[in-house]
Amino acid sequence: MDRNKLTILVFFVIVLGLTVGLQMLHGNGDGEPAAPPPPARPNLVGQFRGVSLQLHNGDANHPYEQYISEIAETGANTLCLVVTGYQENGSSSSIFIDGRKSPSPAKLRKLIDHAHRLNLRVILMPIVLLDNPRDGEWRGKIAPPNWDDWWERYTNFIMHFVHIAAEKKVEGFVVGSELISTERQEKRWRTLIARVRKHYGGLLSYSANWDHYRVVSWWDDLDMIGMTTYYDLTGGKDPTLPRLREAWKPLRKEILSWRAKINRPILFTEVGWPNQVTCAQYPWDYYRSPDKPAPEAQANCFRAFFQTWADREEVAGFLVWEWRNHPGQKTGPKDTSYTPIGKPAMDVISKYLNAPDPSGDTGKTAASRPASQPAADVGEQAELQLRAVGQ
Repeated sequence: MDRNKLTILVFFVIVLGLTVGLQMLHGNGDGEPAAPPPPARPNLVGQFRGVSLQLHNGDANHPYEQYISEIAETGANTLCLVVTGYQENGSSSSIFIDGRKSPSPAKLRKLIDHAHRLNLRVILMPIVLLDNPRDGEWRGKIAPPNWDDWWERYTNFIMHFVHIAAEKKVEGFVVGSELISTERQEKRWRTLIARVRKHYGGLLSYSANWDHYRVVSWWDDLDMIGMTTYYDLTGGKDPTLPRLREAWKPLRKEILSWRAKINRPILFTEVGWPNQVTCAQYPWDYYRSPDKPAPEAQANCFRAFFQTWADREEVAGFLVWEWRNHPGQKTGPKDTSYTPIGKPAMDVISKYLNAPDPSGDTGKTAASRPASQPAADVGEQAELQLRAVGQ
Protein backbone atom coordinates (compact mmCIF):
# COMPACT_ATOMS: atom_id res chain seq x y z
CA MET A 1 0.00 0.00 0.00
CA ASP A 2 1.48 3.40 -1.02
CA ARG A 3 1.83 6.28 1.41
CA ASN A 4 -1.14 8.30 0.04
CA LYS A 5 -3.57 5.38 0.40
CA LEU A 6 -2.33 4.69 3.94
CA THR A 7 -2.79 8.36 4.88
CA ILE A 8 -6.38 8.33 3.56
CA LEU A 9 -7.18 5.10 5.44
CA VAL A 10 -5.81 6.49 8.72
CA PHE A 11 -7.83 9.68 8.20
CA PHE A 12 -11.10 7.76 7.79
CA VAL A 13 -10.40 5.62 10.87
CA ILE A 14 -9.85 8.75 12.95
CA VAL A 15 -13.03 10.41 11.65
CA LEU A 16 -15.06 7.27 12.32
CA GLY A 17 -13.75 7.02 15.87
CA LEU A 18 -14.52 10.67 16.57
CA THR A 19 -18.05 10.29 15.19
CA VAL A 20 -18.81 7.26 17.35
CA GLY A 21 -17.34 8.96 20.41
CA LEU A 22 -19.43 12.09 19.89
CA GLN A 23 -22.58 10.01 19.50
CA MET A 24 -21.84 8.24 22.74
CA LEU A 25 -21.26 11.50 24.55
CA HIS A 26 -23.99 13.67 23.07
CA GLY A 27 -26.82 11.52 21.88
CA ASN A 28 -28.28 8.76 19.80
CA GLY A 29 -28.44 10.55 16.46
CA ASP A 30 -31.99 11.77 17.00
CA GLY A 31 -31.17 14.75 19.17
CA GLU A 32 -31.75 12.79 22.40
CA PRO A 33 -29.08 12.41 25.11
CA ALA A 34 -27.50 8.99 25.30
CA ALA A 35 -29.14 7.05 28.12
CA PRO A 36 -26.90 5.82 30.93
CA PRO A 37 -27.09 2.17 31.94
CA PRO A 38 -30.19 1.54 34.08
CA PRO A 39 -29.57 1.35 37.83
CA ALA A 40 -29.76 -1.99 39.59
CA ARG A 41 -32.14 -0.42 42.09
CA PRO A 42 -34.03 2.88 42.06
CA ASN A 43 -33.24 5.43 44.73
CA LEU A 44 -35.53 4.03 47.40
CA VAL A 45 -35.43 4.91 51.06
CA GLY A 46 -36.29 1.56 52.60
CA GLN A 47 -38.70 -1.04 51.31
CA PHE A 48 -42.30 -0.22 50.54
CA ARG A 49 -44.05 -2.13 53.33
CA GLY A 50 -47.66 -1.47 52.72
CA VAL A 51 -51.31 -2.40 52.78
CA SER A 52 -53.77 -1.91 49.93
CA LEU A 53 -57.07 -0.10 50.31
CA GLN A 54 -59.64 -0.36 47.56
CA LEU A 55 -61.67 2.80 47.05
CA HIS A 56 -65.08 1.39 46.13
CA ASN A 57 -67.45 4.02 47.53
CA GLY A 58 -68.18 7.52 46.26
CA ASP A 59 -69.94 8.75 49.41
CA ALA A 60 -68.10 11.81 50.65
CA ASN A 61 -68.64 10.62 54.23
CA HIS A 62 -67.31 7.11 53.75
CA PRO A 63 -64.71 6.61 56.54
CA TYR A 64 -61.64 6.09 54.36
CA GLU A 65 -59.63 8.27 56.73
CA GLN A 66 -60.40 5.82 59.54
CA TYR A 67 -59.14 2.91 57.45
CA ILE A 68 -55.96 4.78 56.56
CA SER A 69 -55.34 5.55 60.23
CA GLU A 70 -55.83 1.86 61.05
CA ILE A 71 -53.27 0.92 58.39
CA ALA A 72 -50.77 3.40 59.81
CA GLU A 73 -51.19 1.81 63.25
CA THR A 74 -50.07 -1.60 61.91
CA GLY A 75 -46.54 -0.31 61.39
CA ALA A 76 -46.87 -0.06 57.61
CA ASN A 77 -44.84 2.67 55.93
CA THR A 78 -46.86 2.61 52.70
CA LEU A 79 -50.50 2.86 51.66
CA CYS A 80 -51.58 1.57 48.26
CA LEU A 81 -54.76 3.30 47.10
CA VAL A 82 -56.55 1.21 44.47
CA VAL A 83 -58.72 3.37 42.21
CA THR A 84 -61.06 1.91 39.64
CA GLY A 85 -62.25 2.50 36.11
CA TYR A 86 -65.04 0.42 34.60
CA GLN A 87 -65.85 -0.90 31.17
CA GLU A 88 -69.02 -2.75 30.27
CA ASN A 89 -67.43 -6.06 29.25
CA GLY A 90 -64.33 -7.45 27.57
CA SER A 91 -65.24 -6.18 24.12
CA SER A 92 -66.04 -2.63 25.20
CA SER A 93 -63.82 0.34 24.41
CA SER A 94 -65.33 2.88 26.78
CA ILE A 95 -63.72 3.22 30.21
CA PHE A 96 -65.56 5.31 32.78
CA ILE A 97 -65.35 6.32 36.42
CA ASP A 98 -68.52 5.58 38.38
CA GLY A 99 -69.08 8.42 40.83
CA ARG A 100 -71.22 6.17 43.02
CA LYS A 101 -68.33 3.77 43.52
CA SER A 102 -65.29 6.06 43.40
CA PRO A 103 -64.31 9.05 45.54
CA SER A 104 -64.19 12.40 43.79
CA PRO A 105 -60.81 13.86 42.78
CA ALA A 106 -61.10 16.31 45.69
CA LYS A 107 -61.72 13.44 48.13
CA LEU A 108 -58.82 11.44 46.71
CA ARG A 109 -56.50 14.41 47.22
CA LYS A 110 -57.62 14.65 50.86
CA LEU A 111 -56.97 10.94 51.40
CA ILE A 112 -53.45 11.27 50.03
CA ASP A 113 -52.84 14.26 52.30
CA HIS A 114 -54.15 12.30 55.28
CA ALA A 115 -51.80 9.41 54.53
CA HIS A 116 -48.80 11.72 54.18
CA ARG A 117 -49.64 13.39 57.50
CA LEU A 118 -49.48 9.93 59.07
CA ASN A 119 -46.01 9.49 57.55
CA LEU A 120 -47.22 6.90 55.05
CA ARG A 121 -45.83 6.79 51.56
CA VAL A 122 -48.52 6.43 48.91
CA ILE A 123 -48.71 4.23 45.84
CA LEU A 124 -51.60 4.89 43.47
CA MET A 125 -52.80 1.86 41.51
CA PRO A 126 -55.58 2.37 38.92
CA ILE A 127 -57.27 -0.85 37.81
CA VAL A 128 -59.96 -1.68 35.24
CA LEU A 129 -62.99 -3.73 36.28
CA LEU A 130 -65.71 -5.12 34.02
CA ASP A 131 -69.11 -3.74 34.97
CA ASN A 132 -71.14 -6.48 33.29
CA PRO A 133 -68.74 -9.31 32.39
CA ARG A 134 -69.78 -12.20 30.24
CA ASP A 135 -68.91 -15.79 31.17
CA GLY A 136 -65.23 -16.15 32.05
CA GLU A 137 -64.38 -12.51 31.39
CA TRP A 138 -62.09 -10.38 33.50
CA ARG A 139 -59.67 -7.54 32.75
CA GLY A 140 -56.98 -9.98 31.63
CA LYS A 141 -59.17 -10.95 28.66
CA ILE A 142 -60.07 -7.52 27.35
CA ALA A 143 -60.39 -7.67 23.55
CA PRO A 144 -62.09 -4.60 22.07
CA PRO A 145 -62.91 -4.48 18.34
CA ASN A 146 -60.80 -1.34 17.98
CA TRP A 147 -57.61 -1.22 20.04
CA ASP A 148 -56.94 2.41 19.06
CA ASP A 149 -60.18 3.50 20.72
CA TRP A 150 -59.49 1.44 23.83
CA TRP A 151 -55.95 2.77 24.23
CA GLU A 152 -57.11 6.36 23.83
CA ARG A 153 -59.60 5.90 26.66
CA TYR A 154 -57.21 3.93 28.82
CA THR A 155 -54.57 6.64 28.42
CA ASN A 156 -57.08 9.29 29.47
CA PHE A 157 -58.05 7.17 32.47
CA ILE A 158 -54.43 6.76 33.59
CA MET A 159 -53.49 10.40 32.98
CA HIS A 160 -56.42 11.55 35.12
CA PHE A 161 -54.77 9.89 38.12
CA VAL A 162 -51.23 10.77 37.03
CA HIS A 163 -52.03 14.47 37.37
CA ILE A 164 -53.33 13.94 40.90
CA ALA A 165 -50.30 11.81 41.77
CA ALA A 166 -47.93 14.51 40.52
CA GLU A 167 -49.78 17.30 42.30
CA LYS A 168 -49.84 15.46 45.64
CA LYS A 169 -46.28 14.07 45.33
CA VAL A 170 -47.35 10.45 45.47
CA GLU A 171 -44.31 8.21 45.84
CA GLY A 172 -45.29 5.40 43.47
CA PHE A 173 -47.65 4.88 40.55
CA VAL A 174 -48.77 1.63 38.89
CA VAL A 175 -49.56 2.18 35.20
CA GLY A 176 -51.67 -0.97 34.85
CA SER A 177 -52.77 -4.15 36.55
CA GLU A 178 -53.06 -7.66 35.06
CA LEU A 179 -53.99 -6.47 31.57
CA ILE A 180 -52.71 -9.70 30.05
CA SER A 181 -54.26 -9.26 26.59
CA THR A 182 -52.46 -5.92 26.14
CA GLU A 183 -49.00 -6.85 27.37
CA ARG A 184 -47.54 -7.78 23.97
CA GLN A 185 -48.45 -4.33 22.62
CA GLU A 186 -45.03 -3.05 23.55
CA LYS A 187 -45.05 0.17 21.55
CA ARG A 188 -48.34 1.31 23.06
CA TRP A 189 -47.12 0.66 26.60
CA ARG A 190 -43.84 2.48 26.02
CA THR A 191 -45.74 5.44 24.57
CA LEU A 192 -48.03 5.59 27.61
CA ILE A 193 -45.14 5.31 30.08
CA ALA A 194 -43.22 8.08 28.31
CA ARG A 195 -46.25 10.32 28.57
CA VAL A 196 -46.67 9.54 32.26
CA ARG A 197 -43.04 10.46 32.94
CA LYS A 198 -43.52 13.90 31.38
CA HIS A 199 -45.85 14.79 34.26
CA TYR A 200 -44.86 12.52 37.14
CA GLY A 201 -41.49 12.11 38.81
CA GLY A 202 -42.12 9.25 41.24
CA LEU A 203 -41.40 5.56 40.85
CA LEU A 204 -43.34 3.62 38.22
CA SER A 205 -44.38 -0.01 38.09
CA TYR A 206 -46.87 -2.35 36.42
CA SER A 207 -48.67 -5.15 38.26
CA ALA A 208 -48.21 -8.36 36.27
CA ASN A 209 -50.15 -11.50 36.99
CA TRP A 210 -48.11 -14.07 38.95
CA ASP A 211 -47.82 -16.32 35.88
CA HIS A 212 -47.31 -13.63 33.24
CA TYR A 213 -44.43 -11.39 34.35
CA ARG A 214 -42.05 -12.80 31.73
CA VAL A 215 -44.30 -11.69 28.87
CA VAL A 216 -43.80 -8.00 29.63
CA SER A 217 -40.95 -6.79 27.41
CA TRP A 218 -40.99 -3.16 28.57
CA TRP A 219 -39.85 -3.51 32.19
CA ASP A 220 -36.80 -1.39 31.30
CA ASP A 221 -39.08 1.66 30.98
CA LEU A 222 -40.25 1.18 34.57
CA ASP A 223 -38.51 1.48 37.94
CA MET A 224 -39.86 -1.66 39.59
CA ILE A 225 -41.07 -5.07 38.46
CA GLY A 226 -44.57 -5.46 39.86
CA MET A 227 -46.09 -8.91 40.31
CA THR A 228 -48.82 -10.62 42.30
CA THR A 229 -48.28 -13.75 44.44
CA TYR A 230 -51.25 -15.99 43.63
CA TYR A 231 -49.35 -19.24 43.08
CA ASP A 232 -50.74 -22.70 43.77
CA LEU A 233 -48.35 -23.67 46.55
CA THR A 234 -49.79 -27.01 47.66
CA GLY A 235 -51.70 -28.73 44.86
CA GLY A 236 -54.47 -29.43 47.36
CA LYS A 237 -52.25 -30.81 50.13
CA ASP A 238 -52.32 -29.54 53.71
CA PRO A 239 -50.77 -26.03 53.77
CA THR A 240 -48.23 -26.63 56.52
CA LEU A 241 -45.49 -24.06 56.93
CA PRO A 242 -42.67 -26.46 55.86
CA ARG A 243 -44.61 -27.43 52.71
CA LEU A 244 -45.28 -23.81 51.81
CA ARG A 245 -41.66 -22.81 52.34
CA GLU A 246 -40.48 -25.67 50.14
CA ALA A 247 -42.93 -24.62 47.43
CA TRP A 248 -41.48 -21.11 47.40
CA LYS A 249 -37.85 -22.24 46.97
CA PRO A 250 -37.91 -23.08 43.23
CA LEU A 251 -40.17 -20.10 42.56
CA ARG A 252 -37.75 -17.73 44.29
CA LYS A 253 -34.81 -19.18 42.38
CA GLU A 254 -36.62 -18.77 39.07
CA ILE A 255 -37.85 -15.24 39.79
CA LEU A 256 -34.50 -13.96 41.06
CA SER A 257 -32.60 -15.48 38.14
CA TRP A 258 -34.93 -13.77 35.69
CA ARG A 259 -34.89 -10.51 37.69
CA ALA A 260 -31.12 -10.28 37.44
CA LYS A 261 -31.44 -9.98 33.67
CA ILE A 262 -34.11 -7.26 33.91
CA ASN A 263 -32.06 -5.26 36.44
CA ARG A 264 -35.03 -3.91 38.38
CA PRO A 265 -36.16 -4.58 41.96
CA ILE A 266 -39.41 -6.43 42.62
CA LEU A 267 -42.52 -4.88 44.13
CA PHE A 268 -45.01 -7.56 45.16
CA THR A 269 -48.20 -5.68 44.33
CA GLU A 270 -50.77 -8.10 45.75
CA VAL A 271 -49.70 -10.27 48.67
CA GLY A 272 -52.85 -11.95 49.88
CA TRP A 273 -54.64 -15.17 50.70
CA PRO A 274 -58.33 -15.43 51.60
CA ASN A 275 -59.15 -17.00 54.95
CA GLN A 276 -60.34 -20.26 53.36
CA VAL A 277 -59.30 -23.91 53.38
CA THR A 278 -58.36 -23.59 49.69
CA CYS A 279 -56.28 -20.43 50.11
CA ALA A 280 -52.88 -22.01 49.38
CA GLN A 281 -54.09 -23.78 46.22
CA TYR A 282 -56.47 -21.15 44.83
CA PRO A 283 -55.36 -17.85 46.38
CA TRP A 284 -56.92 -15.83 43.54
CA ASP A 285 -60.38 -17.41 44.02
CA TYR A 286 -62.13 -16.00 47.07
CA TYR A 287 -65.39 -17.65 45.96
CA ARG A 288 -63.92 -21.15 46.20
CA SER A 289 -64.69 -21.91 49.88
CA PRO A 290 -66.64 -18.94 51.28
CA ASP A 291 -68.13 -21.03 54.13
CA LYS A 292 -64.91 -22.78 55.21
CA PRO A 293 -62.57 -20.46 57.12
CA ALA A 294 -58.99 -21.60 57.79
CA PRO A 295 -57.24 -18.84 59.73
CA GLU A 296 -54.10 -20.86 60.46
CA ALA A 297 -53.70 -21.77 56.78
CA GLN A 298 -53.98 -18.08 55.85
CA ALA A 299 -51.40 -17.18 58.51
CA ASN A 300 -49.04 -19.90 57.26
CA CYS A 301 -49.25 -18.52 53.73
CA PHE A 302 -48.12 -15.11 54.97
CA ARG A 303 -45.38 -16.65 57.13
CA ALA A 304 -43.97 -18.61 54.23
CA PHE A 305 -44.04 -15.59 51.93
CA PHE A 306 -42.27 -13.27 54.36
CA GLN A 307 -39.71 -15.90 55.35
CA THR A 308 -38.94 -16.32 51.64
CA TRP A 309 -38.86 -12.71 50.51
CA ALA A 310 -38.82 -10.08 53.27
CA ASP A 311 -35.04 -9.95 53.78
CA ARG A 312 -34.07 -9.93 50.09
CA GLU A 313 -32.40 -6.74 48.89
CA GLU A 314 -33.77 -7.44 45.40
CA VAL A 315 -37.25 -6.70 46.76
CA ALA A 316 -38.45 -3.10 46.60
CA GLY A 317 -41.37 -3.96 48.84
CA PHE A 318 -44.69 -5.70 49.30
CA LEU A 319 -48.32 -4.60 49.45
CA VAL A 320 -50.68 -6.71 51.56
CA TRP A 321 -54.04 -7.40 49.92
CA GLU A 322 -56.23 -5.94 51.47
CA TRP A 323 -57.83 -3.80 54.23
CA ARG A 324 -61.52 -3.46 55.08
CA ASN A 325 -63.91 -2.06 52.45
CA HIS A 326 -66.86 -0.79 54.51
CA PRO A 327 -67.68 -0.11 58.18
CA GLY A 328 -70.00 -3.12 58.57
CA GLN A 329 -67.60 -5.59 57.01
CA LYS A 330 -67.11 -8.71 59.09
CA THR A 331 -63.60 -9.37 60.34
CA GLY A 332 -62.05 -11.99 62.57
CA PRO A 333 -61.33 -15.72 62.29
CA LYS A 334 -64.74 -16.63 60.81
CA ASP A 335 -64.56 -14.05 58.03
CA THR A 336 -63.35 -15.76 54.82
CA SER A 337 -62.27 -12.62 52.93
CA TYR A 338 -58.69 -11.49 52.29
CA THR A 339 -58.87 -8.91 55.07
CA PRO A 340 -56.44 -9.98 57.84
CA ILE A 341 -58.05 -7.83 60.55
CA GLY A 342 -58.64 -9.82 63.73
CA LYS A 343 -57.09 -12.99 62.34
CA PRO A 344 -53.81 -14.79 63.14
CA ALA A 345 -52.50 -13.53 59.80
CA MET A 346 -52.54 -9.97 61.13
CA ASP A 347 -50.01 -10.86 63.83
CA VAL A 348 -47.72 -12.31 61.16
CA ILE A 349 -48.12 -9.28 58.91
CA SER A 350 -47.50 -6.81 61.74
CA LYS A 351 -44.30 -8.63 62.67
CA TYR A 352 -42.86 -8.13 59.19
CA LEU A 353 -44.19 -4.62 58.73
CA ASN A 354 -42.18 -3.68 61.81
CA ALA A 355 -39.11 -5.86 61.16
CA PRO A 356 -35.71 -4.30 60.34
CA ASP A 357 -35.39 -3.33 56.70
CA PRO A 358 -32.68 -5.20 54.74
CA SER A 359 -31.45 -1.85 53.43
CA GLY A 360 -31.10 -0.56 56.99
CA ASP A 361 -33.76 2.15 56.54
CA THR A 362 -37.38 2.21 57.66
CA GLY A 363 -38.56 4.27 54.70
CA LYS A 364 -40.58 6.50 57.03
CA THR A 365 -39.23 9.81 55.83
CA ALA A 366 -40.46 12.58 53.60
CA ALA A 367 -37.08 12.48 51.86
CA SER A 368 -38.32 9.43 49.97
CA ARG A 369 -40.97 11.45 48.19
CA PRO A 370 -40.35 12.58 44.61
CA ALA A 371 -39.96 16.21 43.76
CA SER A 372 -43.12 17.94 42.62
CA GLN A 373 -43.82 17.68 38.92
CA PRO A 374 -45.68 20.30 36.87
CA ALA A 375 -49.40 19.64 36.79
CA ALA A 376 -50.99 19.11 33.41
CA ASP A 377 -52.16 22.21 31.65
CA VAL A 378 -55.81 22.88 30.97
CA GLY A 379 -55.59 21.47 27.46
CA GLU A 380 -54.19 18.17 28.71
CA GLN A 381 -56.83 17.89 31.40
CA ALA A 382 -59.52 18.57 28.83
CA GLU A 383 -58.54 15.36 27.06
CA LEU A 384 -60.06 13.35 29.87
CA GLN A 385 -63.48 12.33 28.62
CA LEU A 386 -64.57 9.76 31.15
CA ARG A 387 -68.27 9.13 31.62
CA ALA A 388 -68.86 9.95 35.28
CA VAL A 389 -71.94 8.13 36.57
CA GLY A 390 -73.79 9.66 39.48
CA GLN A 391 -71.81 12.90 39.68
